[in-house]
Amino acid sequence: MVKNFSSRCRRISAAGILLLLALPSDPLFAANTKRRKARSAKSTAARAVAAQPSTASAATTNVPLLERLMAVVRKPPILPRTEYAVAVTRVGSPEPVLSYNGDRPLILASTTKVFTTAAALDRLGTDYRFKTRFFREGEIDANGTLNGRLVVVGGGDPALSGRLYGNDPLAVFRPVADSLYARGIRRITGGLLLDASFFDDQRTHPDWPDEQAQYWWQAPVSALSYNDNVVLVRATGNSRPGAPAYLGFHPAGPHALSLAGRVTTISGLGASVGVRRQAGSSTIVAAGLVGRNRTWFGDITVPNPPLYMGAALTQVLNEAGIEVLSAPTVTTQPARPDEAAARVLLHSHETPIVPVLSVANKRSQSFYSEQILKTLGAEKEGKGTWENGRREVASFLTSLGLDASRYELADGSGRSRNNRATANAYLDFLNVLATRWDKFATFEPTLAISGDMAGTLRHRFLSELVRGKVYGKTGNIAGVVTLTGYVTAKSGQKYAFVILINGGCPEGRGHAWQDRFVNELARFG
Repeated sequence: MVKNFSSRCRRISAAGILLLLALPSDPLFAANTKRRKARSAKSTAARAVAAQPSTASAATTNVPLLERLMAVVRKPPILPRTEYAVAVTRVGSPEPVLSYNGDRPLILASTTKVFTTAAALDRLGTDYRFKTRFFREGEIDANGTLNGRLVVVGGGDPALSGRLYGNDPLAVFRPVADSLYARGIRRITGGLLLDASFFDDQRTHPDWPDEQAQYWWQAPVSALSYNDNVVLVRATGNSRPGAPAYLGFHPAGPHALSLAGRVTTISGLGASVGVRRQAGSSTIVAAGLVGRNRTWFGDITVPNPPLYMGAALTQVLNEAGIEVLSAPTVTTQPARPDEAAARVLLHSHETPIVPVLSVANKRSQSFYSEQILKTLGAEKEGKGTWENGRREVASFLTSLGLDASRYELADGSGRSRNNRATANAYLDFLNVLATRWDKFATFEPTLAISGDMAGTLRHRFLSELVRGKVYGKTGNIAGVVTLTGYVTAKSGQKYAFVILINGGCPEGRGHAWQDRFVNELARFG
């Protein structure tokens, strides 16, 4: 069964926290109407003044709301080295209601995903489908033997798993097997050729820490991926205490991946098992204790996604009565024109883009976001690279009338600590999406929704005031807690908001503070 991996993001070690700048002094707050009117349009108090450590401002008509919001802003969940910024505007208004430290670039964490997913929907279109195609090389003889290879050409689909198929990770390949069987294929002499050339060979981003390479939130990226590029290690206790447990993989044992170590059976029903894999290694080490006749599962990333996908596909083909007679091979080079012309299409698996965007945004699934970014680069720039994907995101921002240089984006998910923007710049992005972008009505429901069990806001904003009225994107990497999105206030007014906390903030305290702020905005906005 494919696990819902998003719920375990808190396992990131606090030892990875980076130290940031010291806490700024309390912001200056201008409430004098005459002085505000005297300011030029360029230096309006609605924006943070760069010369000041921090500022907050609002239109005179919103002073009561501003004061309530500032009462929350001035009491953040901070440590001595914490930085934070908050910005709020009425959707459609050119001026913010509040901007506190709004011009200070801060780490975005997973709120980076909003840029990636919005750009993909815009550039690829609402009807786009991720395609994985299955070809034959060679002829099928009268005995049902394909004298050649089954070629699988990847298209960056992140959803080749059970996530969209009732949590059955092998279900996605059964229509493929049925299609081949219906064409008379009973055995494949040349094995599988796994073509991952749609993306480049760089499977992990250079900004990502090696020590987290084994965890699901930092799964590698490939044009041919399977099961979020995570395999479950299985340890089943023997019937006799003291005997070694039975070790294995689920849903499939990836080719060229070995499982070592010792897990011992104990009496009782408990289990204490750990698994690890060094970055770049093909060996998984398991150790610990497991109760008699009990099965323990633990997830870990795979180093070679195409081979993992090939192992699962081979298992389904065998179950359908199709024998694969040779080991799989992987290529990262596209077929020559003459090779491509000689291939015969047998089956095409397609996944619509909107459900994929929903997983990325609602579940904050980083693997999905990186697959989306590289697919965007491949479709529009000719090769799936991080650079090409970022170039398309920048082009999208420019098309909205925004200055793309205000947004420093390194990857597609926010795993890199080099994804940075100011709260004001992010607020402008949200405002423009909601007012100028023709695909916003399709995009907004892909965000997490307060009280909706499908997303990361399922346990937040549960009161009648805000349940179902906050559409947002959460973010969390070591010491960084962020929240951006929209809320419809009690008055009916819709607001866009950005809350960025950097540097040593515990996730729970950060969430509580963010929730207090958004609740105040919803109640009095």
